[in-house]
Amino acid sequence: MNIGSVILGTAFLLSLVSVFFMARSIFNSKRAAVIGQSIFYITGILIILAVLIMFNAITNNEFQYAYVYGNSSKTMPVAYKIAAMWAGNEGSFLIWLLILNICGIIAVRKSGDFTPALLTSITVVQTFILLILLVKSPFAYVWDSMPDDFKPGIIPGDGTGMNPLLMNPWMIAHPPVLFLGYASSTIPFGFAIAALIKGEYESWIKKSYPWLVFSILTLGAGIFMGGYWAYKVLGWGGYWGWDPVENSSLIPWLVSIALLHGFMLQSRKGLLKRTNIVMALAYFILVFFSTFLTRSGVLSDFSVHSFGKSSVLYFLLANIILLLVVSIFLFARRYKQIESKKFSTDIFTFEGMTVYGIIVLLLFSFIILAGTTMPIITGFFNKPANVTENFYNNISIPFGLMILSFIILAVFTIRKYSKKEIVSAIIFSITAGVLFNIYSPKNPAAVLFSILSFLIFIMVFVDLRKNRRGIAIASGVAHLGVAIFVLGVISSNFHSWSEQKHVAVGETIKTGDKSVTLKGFKEEEKSHVLLSISDKDITKDAQMAYYIDPKTGSLYREPYIITGITGDIYITPQQYNFASINYSSAILQGKEEKSISGYKVKFYGFISDKMGSEEMSIRADLSIDGKRYFPGLKVNKSGETEKLDLKISGTDKIISIDSLSPRDRSVRVFISPGKDAVLPPDSAILEISYKRFIWIVWAGTILIAAGLMFSMYRIRKDK
Repeated sequence: MNIGSVILGTAFLLSLVSVFFMARSIFNSKRAAVIGQSIFYITGILIILAVLIMFNAITNNEFQYAYVYGNSSKTMPVAYKIAAMWAGNEGSFLIWLLILNICGIIAVRKSGDFTPALLTSITVVQTFILLILLVKSPFAYVWDSMPDDFKPGIIPGDGTGMNPLLMNPWMIAHPPVLFLGYASSTIPFGFAIAALIKGEYESWIKKSYPWLVFSILTLGAGIFMGGYWAYKVLGWGGYWGWDPVENSSLIPWLVSIALLHGFMLQSRKGLLKRTNIVMALAYFILVFFSTFLTRSGVLSDFSVHSFGKSSVLYFLLANIILLLVVSIFLFARRYKQIESKKFSTDIFTFEGMTVYGIIVLLLFSFIILAGTTMPIITGFFNKPANVTENFYNNISIPFGLMILSFIILAVFTIRKYSKKEIVSAIIFSITAGVLFNIYSPKNPAAVLFSILSFLIFIMVFVDLRKNRRGIAIASGVAHLGVAIFVLGVISSNFHSWSEQKHVAVGETIKTGDKSVTLKGFKEEEKSHVLLSISDKDITKDAQMAYYIDPKTGSLYREPYIITGITGDIYITPQQYNFASINYSSAILQGKEEKSISGYKVKFYGFISDKMGSEEMSIRADLSIDGKRYFPGLKVNKSGETEKLDLKISGTDKIISIDSLSPRDRSVRVFISPGKDAVLPPDSAILEISYKRFIWIVWAGTILIAAGLMFSMYRIRKDK
């Protein structure tokens, strides 16, 4: 037990007490409200202390803590030591907890009569996260977490450091922004719970609206940052791969977008009161469910960046079940009391088109959820299996087209356009959509998406010219961002190409108007493939990380990107071939023959000598150009391995066994090349892609964020 664990344990007990008093205050106990709220503030102080203690432990290399040992090292730059705070499961929950408490403190200041139920909801969530941190503590000692590796009281001299994929500037910003979205989603949930408890179904949306917009903005920004990070660093050539971790954030974000439009209909027309409460409850529960998917380890076999198996699985699941049960109970109890105004019988109205858009968003999120959880679902009946990327791509086409269509139809219903304006806009959009795809394979879906995007583009500009009210500007800029984003997705996917090139060292290949020359390989702790990029008279040296990460045991490859106005040239080292190694060594299995250093080598099997004794050896039975040789390995008394090398008769060439595997019946044989041997040059397989107008994707995301930010500014100004 240490001070960090004591603080978290105290915060947990105080949170339980705070929940008790805040729950009592719901029934108009002012004294209980004061006590509960005061205790909540005290837990905030304790959480801040815990975060500061962990930060101090990381920056001062206190490797007695398993979390510090597993996520930091002495040689890591300070910026990444800061990022180590949220690089692992325990640190992530600790930062989430801090942000949640701060959001709660800010939210209750202007929550009025909703405070007791709102703060009760926030404190319940806080209590569960604290419970998780007690089960999987960031302050656990290495000898308690890894008893087989460390004896009690023995502090490691250094940590294992951070996963190299995380050693990127985006690691400093992306997770905290994502946690801001996660934590702030608790506030609309809390207000929805409060509305059900109080029987007040109108004013709760006004109080939770700014928090909803903030949550959409931060969660969306976190998702977009993750996409940009993946594109720049991971080397798989894109910004979205429908990975379960990516999907788990996208699902609640789509629901939050639907909820935002539902709030708009309720505040204007008194519609969707029940639906909005359900969506607000579902939004946060899905956020917690996404945490369950990514941090419990249930999808670790199906995701490239999910956390491994964790003991927090059942605690996360218990929290989700509790939230679901309470939400369903309160909603069922109040269902008949919640009355909304009826829809107009006229289908072609702004309200009708918006409702259809909400339905499409919810259905889309549900199908993505079903696909993401497929390994869990199939695991109950048979061997776990996941859906392919094509599944998501195929369902995205009809849903994407419907979303764009309902945006257009909703705008048509708001403002009356003349026939001339409508015809002109449609003709321009069709022309622009066709021309936009003129140099690419004729894909009907790409053309349709382009036409609809250009139509939104035109209509937003026309609408903003006639209506410059705050809400019109905010929604117009956001919808304009959606249209531009879609055009970027179309151009960067349907208009791009990719090819693999086998390039020898010193060889130059052309890609577009650029010349790429393979310069070789730089061997160091983190090795690189070296390139030279020439554009007209300007030559620039470049390097791409290419090495086996000792922590994960996996090959790490980083792309090199040549950015341009018309698109990016994206170069990824798929494989580097060390010609000298391939020339002078090879892996052989039973009775297999290969050429090594110009000799025909055949492997017949193993010969063991003195097995079970203090000095035992294993030799390989080899035929080299028809003559038998028996090189091998010997294990001496101290357990060290010694090579039993031989010379090829009549030469100075050495036969050596680099490694062997009796289980696989395989051996790696090395024969030193002769002095006059002409070795082939090293070579590499480079994947070269062209991502046409990919910067439009980033521009679209920035505009969506700008629209949401302007909406927040308008809310604050109106106050």
